[in-house]
Parts: sequence; C-alpha cells; structure tokens
Amino acid sequence: MRMEQSRTVKSWLAIMLVASIAILLRVYAIDRLPPGLFGDEAVEGLDALDVLAGNWQIWFHAHLGREPIYVYLTALSYALFGVTPLATRLPALIAGLLTIPAAFFFTREWASEILTRERATRLAFLVSTLLAISFWHVQMSRNAHRDTLLPLVEAVGYFLLWRAFRTRDWRLYAGAGAVLGLAIYTYSPGRFVGVFVALFVVVELIVWRLTNDQRPATGDRKFLSSVIGHPSSVIRHRSSVSGLIIAALGALIVMLPLAIYFAQNPAQFVRRFDSTSIFDQTDPIAMLATSVAGNLAQFVIPEMGYQSKHYNLPGKPIFDLLIAPWFLIGVAIALTRWRQSQYRFLLLWFIVMCMPAFLTADMIPKGVRVLGVVPGVFVFPALAMETLSGQRSAVSGRNSQFAIRGLLALCFIGSTLWTTYDYFVAWANHPEVPLKFDADLTEAAEFIHAQPAAAPIYLSQEVYRPPTLMLLGERVPTLRYIDRATRFKEADARRALIFGANQLDAIYVFIREYAPPFEWLTRVAPHAAHLRNGEYFTAWRLGAFAPPQQTLSVEFNPYLKLVGASRYADEPRGIVLYWQVIALPPDRQESDVTFSGLDARGALVSQDRYRFAAPPLEWNVGDTIVEWSAQESLERVAQWRVVLTRGAKAWESPLLQLR
Repeated sequence: MRMEQSRTVKSWLAIMLVASIAILLRVYAIDRLPPGLFGDEAVEGLDALDVLAGNWQIWFHAHLGREPIYVYLTALSYALFGVTPLATRLPALIAGLLTIPAAFFFTREWASEILTRERATRLAFLVSTLLAISFWHVQMSRNAHRDTLLPLVEAVGYFLLWRAFRTRDWRLYAGAGAVLGLAIYTYSPGRFVGVFVALFVVVELIVWRLTNDQRPATGDRKFLSSVIGHPSSVIRHRSSVSGLIIAALGALIVMLPLAIYFAQNPAQFVRRFDSTSIFDQTDPIAMLATSVAGNLAQFVIPEMGYQSKHYNLPGKPIFDLLIAPWFLIGVAIALTRWRQSQYRFLLLWFIVMCMPAFLTADMIPKGVRVLGVVPGVFVFPALAMETLSGQRSAVSGRNSQFAIRGLLALCFIGSTLWTTYDYFVAWANHPEVPLKFDADLTEAAEFIHAQPAAAPIYLSQEVYRPPTLMLLGERVPTLRYIDRATRFKEADARRALIFGANQLDAIYVFIREYAPPFEWLTRVAPHAAHLRNGEYFTAWRLGAFAPPQQTLSVEFNPYLKLVGASRYADEPRGIVLYWQVIALPPDRQESDVTFSGLDARGALVSQDRYRFAAPPLEWNVGDTIVEWSAQESLERVAQWRVVLTRGAKAWESPLLQLR
C-alpha cells in the first residue's frame, strides 16, 4: 500500500512538473515575446473585427483565404480583453496548452491494446512531455496563427476514434467524426485529415477482409500471405463498419457548410494551393523530390530546419540532437511493427500530413505546413524511449538501470534547456526578429491609439496600409480596409507632407528611416516641435507650414490644384511644390508626377519622375500637400512644367516661370 501511494505521489509530481514547464515555456514574457504583431497575425485580427461588426462568414477572403475558427475565437478574445497583440495570440496559446493533455489521452488510448495499462500510460506521459518541451510547438503556441488549432482537433478526434474502435460505441464514432470534421475549419492542411482517415480505413478494411477470409490460401492469396504475414486489423466486427459509417456521416454534417461554400466558389478552394504548387514549376517531379527531401530533413538535420524567423530559429530542426536519435529509432520500431493497426495508423498519419508541405514549392522546408503531424510525430521518439525504459526490468544490475534512467533524464533536461535558450535567448535576441514581427508598426500603432480621438495624425512608413497598423492603429475591419482614411492618414514623408486645413495641432509620426530629410523638414515646417522618440519612430507637431515663395493658382486636372512653389539654391538644391486638393477621385488609383525643368530657351535641363507621395484615400478636400524634388542643375532652370498621370489619363500644366 505504501509503495502504491509513493508511486501515485511521484506520478502527480511528474505531471505537475511537466505542466509547469509547458505553461512557463508558453506563457513567460508573452507580453513582449514575440515582439510586435506581424502581418499574418494581424489579418486574423482584422477579420475578427469584421465578426464583431456583425459580418459573420464561413470563409474569410483576406490573404489568399482563411479558415474561420481562429477568427471567431479571436473575436471572442477581443470582446473580452480588447484589441491587443496578446488578445490576438490568446486562442493559439490556449490551443497549444490544451494539445498537451489531449496528446496524453490520445496516446494512452491508441496504445491501450498493444501495451499494458502501465506502459501505455508511460508512453502517453513521454509524448506529452516531449510536446511540452518542443521548441517547434512552443513557437507555434506563442504566435497568433490558426494552424495551432489543427493538432488539438486531431488529438481529440483520434482519441475518440480509437476509443470507439475499442468499445464499439456509436456515440464515440459520431463524436470522432464530428470533431475531425472541424479540421477543415482550422487550417488548409486540415483538409488532408479526411484523406488520411479514409486511407487508413480502406487499408484496415482490406486487412480485415484478408484475415477473415476462411478459404484455403491458393495462388496469389498464398503469395500475398507469405509476403505480408498475418497482420491484424482494428476492424474486427461488422459493428465497426457501421460505426465508421456513423463517423463519416458526423464528419460530413460538420463539413457541409464549408463544402457548400467551396462548391459555389471553387476558386477559393484552390486559391492558396495555386499560389505555391509544385505543379506550377518547370519540372514538377524534380521539385517534388526536392520538397520531400527538404521537408523530411527538417525533422532531424541541424541547419536544415524551417528558415522563417516568424516560426523558427532559422535552420533549427524539429527534433534537436538529444531527441532526433530517439525519433529515428521510433520510426524504425514502427516500421518493424507495421502489421499492427496502431503502427500503420501512426506511419500513415505522418506521411499524409506531410503532403501539404511536399506539394508546395514556395519555401522548402515549410515547417508550418507539417504541423498536422502533431501530436503523432512525438509518439515515435516516445516509443523508442518507452521501449528502452520497458527493458529495465530485464536488465540485470543496478548500475544498468540507473544508466537508462540517467540517459532519459539527460535527454529531457538537456532538450528543455536547449529549447529555453534557443527561444528566450537566441531567437529573442536575433537582430532581425523585431522587424519581422512589425515591432516598429506595433509601437507606432500603440502611440497613435493613445492619442485623443479627435487629434489629426499623419503617418509615414514603408508599406501602404499594412495589416498591423490597420488593426492596432486604425482598428478597422477587413471590409473597410480600403475605405477613406479616418484615424490617421499616410504619406511618404521622405518626399511629401500633408497639411489639413486648420490643423495646426496635427501629429506627424515617422517610422524608422521614413522621416523627411531634416533639411527639407526645417524648410517646409520651420516651427516643427519634437514630441517623442520611440524605439522605432519619432513624433512631431509641425505647426503651420512655410508659405510658398511663389503663389500660384493653376488648375490643370480635376483633383489637384498647384497653389505654390519654392526654389532652394543651397544644398540640398531643389524645388518644393504646393498642391491643394479640390476634389476626391472616385477610386484609389494612385498618381505619378513628372517634373521637367527647362532653361530660358525651352531646352530640358532636369527631370524627375516619381509616384505622388500621398495616396488618394488619404486626401480631404482643402488639404495642402507639400512635396519636394531634388534638382542638381537648378541654377539653369528658368521655367518648368508638371505632368500628372493617373491610370491612362495624363494632365499637363502650362509652362511656368521659376522665380
């Protein structure tokens, strides 16, 4: 009795230790790691704002199309906690944590008929521990990405399926089908879950048919029997077939809404795959071979892991050097035991759920597309460890048993420390990581959102209307993404500034190198006052702009009027043009400008062609847009003209004298 109590206490202590490690690795410093919120994460949030605005959809079109479950979970998170990077990541974090106990229950059920209860429990504990300390899973759990939901759905669905196989309870079959049907609502590789289960069932039906055929083995059947031996099938009774039909019906009912949508919109079904397919390459067979080799190598070979800094420490394999040998041994064990249904299930799971990565060529390897192998892929190293651990009783000598325990402890402790260092030190301090996660845009968005709602704000940064700024700064749903700017307006301040009518208190935010050159800023806005220096941005209040040296009133196109020009002969030499918005264009087509400087005889001296720095969605009638053009030969320029081009239309100003 005392020994049994001691064993129970040790088991609970081990569970609490693993749970604590799993939580710490996924929650520690979650408010600052990952830094910022990168575009793919922000798009989930923009769609969530659509949901909160009442636009409920079965499929979200942004960024090549997105499955809906993560969007709805993010909308719930926003409703409870507000629109923040952490709230955007919370569904993935919770799903990642829940996958660990789900993996335990799945593995124990999967192994219940091939191992004793004690060994099945030990195997399940090893699987959940390996998952808890996995750098790969830690990284994915801390990112706001819908693919983290797929392993949880699979773990729960396969747990119900294997329990249904064992108990032949139709309710479990129905539940398994319904849960697995949710896979297509999580992430595009989830569509392969149905393919995998269908293939497994077909194989098991064939094996069941062969093993239940009572006729004497002759001819081809005798040869086949000599090759494959006497495999066992998880399908042992006609009630199992009936149960599988119930499971299929449950899955079909759950999948039906999205299936109907895809039937009505077939382009959406293949949209993401079409953009990355190996079949679009000049040599698909060679590309397939390259993709298979590269995506398999990422599991165990150092420097061959996923290169994306969003999802990995570039080059880090899925299994580090302490776990990779166990993984390979586990695969070998599973291959030698393929005659048992459980191992066929495991091997087929791995092969089929790697197919989304095998069939794509946009990045090799593509770690995010093989996440569907979780948690099954962790059964392989756990299987090798459990097999060795199970030999302890057969190993003579206390030292040998101690060595086995010590080896396993070394691998787990070492891998945990390796993951901790690689994530919280190596990856966290990688110089490119902050900007990969749009930390600059996140910081600027937080500053913008903290300003009074009525404060006019102008912003200059690299990409027009990036998702991170639109989510955290503008807080606009996807459906209003291309509406006229409201919370802040954008222009490339390296070339131009917008001045709204009667907006002397406007705030100008310049992100990193997208600030105006200081010499031009002081010329155009001589009363500029510095407000704040962030890590990635500066904020200014510019006050009244300098009046033009030459006042004009030239209307030569329907939208913009030239109201002034200034000439600067000192360094940096150039001309400043003053535009006034007189009407708003009907669409968001941008304009190009060609400035031509001519001498007194009309000969071309200098010319500058450039994109008009203020996009039309940022204009308001009455705004003044001031832009400058560097002109090295300005001393010879006596007259000038401007051509404004918008799509197929072009407008040319009259020839103007330069004073």
